[in-house]
Amino acid sequence: MDQNRTPIFDGLLDYSQKQAYSFHVPGHKDGLIFPEKASSIFKPILALDATEVAHLDDLYHPEGILREGEQLLTDYYGTRASYFLVGGSTVGNLTMVLASCSPGDVVFVQRDSHKSIFNALKLADIHPVFLAPAIDEESGLPIGIELDSFAESLRQFPQAKALILTYPNYYGIAAHSVRQLIGHAHANGLLVLVDEAHGPHFKMGNPVPATTLEMGADLVVHSAHKMLPAMTMGAFLHINSVRISAERVMSVRAMLQSSSPSYPIMATLDLARHFMATLDSARISTILSKRDAFVHSLQATDRLRVLQDNPSRFMVDPFKVTLQLDTQETGFEVQGKLIELGLYPEMADPRHVLLVLGLSDHIDYDGALCRIKQVMSGCPAGSSVHPERAPAFPASEELADSYRNLSLMSVDEVDQNQAVGLVAAEHVIPYPPGIPVVIQGERITESSLDLIHYWQRAGAVFQNDSSNQEKIKIYRAGAS
Repeated sequence: MDQNRTPIFDGLLDYSQKQAYSFHVPGHKDGLIFPEKASSIFKPILALDATEVAHLDDLYHPEGILREGEQLLTDYYGTRASYFLVGGSTVGNLTMVLASCSPGDVVFVQRDSHKSIFNALKLADIHPVFLAPAIDEESGLPIGIELDSFAESLRQFPQAKALILTYPNYYGIAAHSVRQLIGHAHANGLLVLVDEAHGPHFKMGNPVPATTLEMGADLVVHSAHKMLPAMTMGAFLHINSVRISAERVMSVRAMLQSSSPSYPIMATLDLARHFMATLDSARISTILSKRDAFVHSLQATDRLRVLQDNPSRFMVDPFKVTLQLDTQETGFEVQGKLIELGLYPEMADPRHVLLVLGLSDHIDYDGALCRIKQVMSGCPAGSSVHPERAPAFPASEELADSYRNLSLMSVDEVDQNQAVGLVAAEHVIPYPPGIPVVIQGERITESSLDLIHYWQRAGAVFQNDSSNQEKIKIYRAGAS
């Protein structure tokens, strides 16, 4: 197919030029009705904020521009079928699990998954077995599930139906073991579902890690807005094998998403695919060259190191730059100082600051470098007052009871130090990265509290108010 085409964007332009009178939703009438203080900023995009009128097609029964847009997406990624999402990779993860798993199914789940995966497990009412990722000794960061761990769990649960992976993780770490995990899962009859939210650009090739679409994963979710030039909430869902029912995927997607999907978001998804498909090798080389110069300068900066590939275990996405701090301050504190100077990192944790780079050779790396050096020069050298590493997750873990039974129990709130042995009635989530340190439905242990306290001491912000008050919600009735 002609990847130079942008049918959705072009269709919206044609609509905006032909329409003289809007007697349909939305109520802003192409920007005519809008608060004056914001009109000049929003009006250009509101002119394209259309709905399913005339020849603008229907996302859930596409026959025109949306059908061609999704066909071009399918062609670029080389999948069986690829779809637009307007609810982010969150709705992609929900769709992926609900469309491929049935109530009661035993499913292996990478323990450091995004919270949307855990919500999907609950909605699907399945039986998850959580597998802990291996930890990189140098950085203390999670890598991914190791093959031996998965094989042992498969021997314990031979009836398992699926394996749910996160690749790469938030820090851009792409574990080499994933290819083996996919092969072993398929050899044992399991479906493989991958939250590849941070890897929509992985078709670029070396030095960018390979996409799991090329490794044979059955369903893959891409958060286009994270790394591609697409609007927030824009994502892709890919069916990559005949083992998945396309009809069921489309049905669940339509059930979970708005019946009035955002056309500006879909247009930017169309444009993002076009951007990637037409990005030539010379431009990629220039982008990488400028990125490499920036990272080289960072590595020469006092009091920090940059996370690098481990040839035997993992690659790091070159567009994710994790600063490993050799200071007496935490990553949260360093992040705060960078923000004061106008440099906004993606996230921080107790020992790192994560920078997400763009796929461009026009980024002002010199200005960013100046601000980073300014902050680091003011940070006392040495170990942080929070030098310890995060406690590890259990190697393999199940919930204390089924989601259905847990939903019938009453909920109470107790002090965290009184919660050992009880069952958590909420996720405990420092955000970002949005990975629960305690899962709703798991039995709370001393190690669970150690994890919570680790993030609290470092100054993390939790999404649940109880954690910020050193309390936790628990199920009043015990679970066996």
